[in-house]
Amino acid sequence: MRLLYVSSSHSPWYAKGTGSEEHLRHAPYSIDAIGYNLEKRGWTVAWLGWKNTANPFLLAREIDEFKPDVIYTYGGIVGLNPLFCRRFLCHHKAFKVVHGWDDEYGLVARKILHWPTNIAAGLFLDFMEKRIVRNSDAVVTLSRHLQQKGRKWGIECHYIPNGADPVDPSSTRGNIRLTGLFNIVYCGDKAKWKRTDDVCRSMQKLPKDIKLYLTGRDYDYLKPYASENCVFLGYLSKEEQLNVMSQADAFVVTADQDCNAKLQEYLRWDKPILAYDGQANLFFHNGRNALLAKDGDYAPLIERLASDPALCRDLADNAAKDIPVYSWAEIAEMFDEYFIRLARKH
Repeated sequence: MRLLYVSSSHSPWYAKGTGSEEHLRHAPYSIDAIGYNLEKRGWTVAWLGWKNTANPFLLAREIDEFKPDVIYTYGGIVGLNPLFCRRFLCHHKAFKVVHGWDDEYGLVARKILHWPTNIAAGLFLDFMEKRIVRNSDAVVTLSRHLQQKGRKWGIECHYIPNGADPVDPSSTRGNIRLTGLFNIVYCGDKAKWKRTDDVCRSMQKLPKDIKLYLTGRDYDYLKPYASENCVFLGYLSKEEQLNVMSQADAFVVTADQDCNAKLQEYLRWDKPILAYDGQANLFFHNGRNALLAKDGDYAPLIERLASDPALCRDLADNAAKDIPVYSWAEIAEMFDEYFIRLARKH
C-alpha cells in the first residue's frame, strides 16, 4: 500500500524524497510519527509540502509518478487539490482522498491574524473547510467537537485520537528544579488563541509558593505576568522538558479545544490536569478525571488541588481508568486498518 501526504506545510522536510525518519526527527508526533510507523508496518510513504501541493499541475505529476492508494490531505488550503487532480488532471485515479481534520480553519485564522485580514481569511477558510469535509472520500478527526460539526454537514468523520509514547524515565535528566510547594506545568504554544493568559492572570491571586512553570516560545503579551510564581522557562531540550514535567504536581491546558496534543502527553504522567471549561467537556468528565476552569478562572481550582492530595490522586487515577492513551505505533495501527478498509471499497 502506498500513502501520499499532501500538506500545506512550508517546513523544509515536507519535500519530495524526504524520508519518514527525518520527519520523525523534526516532529516526533502527529502525522509525522504516524507516517513513520505506517512505513514500519509495510506502507510506502511519501510527503509533499506547499511547494508541490499548491500547484495542481505539479501535484498531478507527483501523483501519477507515485501512484498512491491513499492521499491524506492536511491543512485547509490544499485539501481540495487532489480531488481536482483526480477528476481533471491525473492519469492515475485509483486512490482515495482522506482529509485529516484537526482544527477549525476559519476560527483559527480569525484568532491569529489581524483585522481586516483575519475576516477575509476566516471567511475563505470557512468556505474551504466545509467543501473539503463534504467532498473528500473520507475524513479522520481527533476531535469530538469536529466530529459533531461534520455531522451537521451530513458527514460522519472517523475518530482517531492523538497519541503519546510512554515516558522513558531515563530521559528525564536535567538541571531545572521546580521550587514551589505545589508546581503546575504548562507545555507548548502560548499564542493568544490558546488563552494561556487566563492561567497566568490566575497566578496573581495565589500564594507565591504555588508556582506555574511554562515551557516553549515566549510571547510579548504574556511578559507582564512574569513573576515569582509565574515562571517562563522558554524553549527546552527534550530531556529538560521531560525533567520539568516529571516534577509537576499538576498540568494545565488552556486552549478551548478537546484535541490538544498535550492532553495525551500530560496523561502519561498520572498527574491531575486542569483545562478550560469548554470543548474539554467532550474529553474529560469535570470533577471526576480533571478540573475545568469556568471562564478561565484557574485560581480556585489550583487552591483546591494544592490543599487536597487525595483529590489530586483521585483525578489522576480516574483519568487513567477512563481515558486510554495510545502510543504513536498504536495510532498508526488504527490508521493502517482504516486506510486498508477504505482503499478496498469500490
